[in-house]
This record gives sequence, structure tokens and C-alpha cells, in this order.
Amino acid sequence: MRAPVGSSFVKLHRVTQKKIAGWFKSQILLNVSVIKYGVVGCTGILVNLGTMALLFTNSSQRGRVQSGLANIVSTMGNFVFHNLWTFSDQQHRGLRLVRGFLSFAFMSVVGICVTTAAYVGFSRIAAHLTITHFHLGGLGIVLTSQFIAILLGGSVSYGLNREFTWAR
Repeated sequence: MRAPVGSSFVKLHRVTQKKIAGWFKSQILLNVSVIKYGVVGCTGILVNLGTMALLFTNSSQRGRVQSGLANIVSTMGNFVFHNLWTFSDQQHRGLRLVRGFLSFAFMSVVGICVTTAAYVGFSRIAAHLTITHFHLGGLGIVLTSQFIAILLGGSVSYGLNREFTWAR
């Protein structure tokens, strides 16, 4: 007995519908994780800048040491929140938690290096601009340079951690 005319089209149509639905679902989940990553990242930026301001105002040293320490503090907090919330469907537990943290830390080191190097570059450029000597002062230049550097380093960190630490 032959299948009714058009039945193969309906079958193909159902397969196509499932593929399209699966694609949309993956895009929505990706967008949700990007938004969550951004929220955790913004919290991390506040922690980073707060740590930077605290270190800058309570130390006679200026420069990359404070930036590096601020990056480390915010990175540790970010791992906890990313593991519990952003990537909760791929959460690391038990021994995998240690491995996940080490992977996150390793991938984030690249982001930290990018952030720290960018901070040094931006702050040196800002130091040579005449306008920065009038209103921004020391802390304004430091925090603005750090904020822009965080955006660059955070983008690198997201890409690496999405690809390796919480790969699907």
C-alpha cells in the first residue's frame, strides 16, 4: 500500500519544525545566559571598582598591583555566581567544582591579563591628555581606565569560559 500523496511532505515538515524549534530554544537559552553573564559581570565590575578604589585610597602604591588584585577578587566572586546562576544547568559539583574553578581561573587569567594591560595602556594615555588634569583627578582616571579595561577583559573571559568551562 502506498502512502497518501503529500505524507512525505508532512513528515519532512514536522522534522523541519522540530529543527527550527530546537534552534529557537538554543538561541533563547544562549541569550538568557548572555544576560545572566552580564548581570553577574556588572556585579563583578562593582566589586572590582570598589576593591580598586579601596586599594587605591589605602595604599601609596599606584598601578597594576591594585588592578590585578581587584581583578582576582571579582573573578572569584564571579565564578561562584556563574556556577550557581548563569550556568546552573551545567553546574559544577563535587570534584568537578574544583576542576571547573581551575578551568574558570585559567581562562579568566587571560581576561585578567587583557584587563590589566589595557588598564595600564589607558591610564598612561589619560595621563598625557591635558583635559584629565582639570576635573577627573587621580581616582577618576584610575576608575575610568579600569572600567574600559574591564569591558575588554570581560569579553575575552566570557568567550573562553563559555567555550571551555561551561561548554555544552
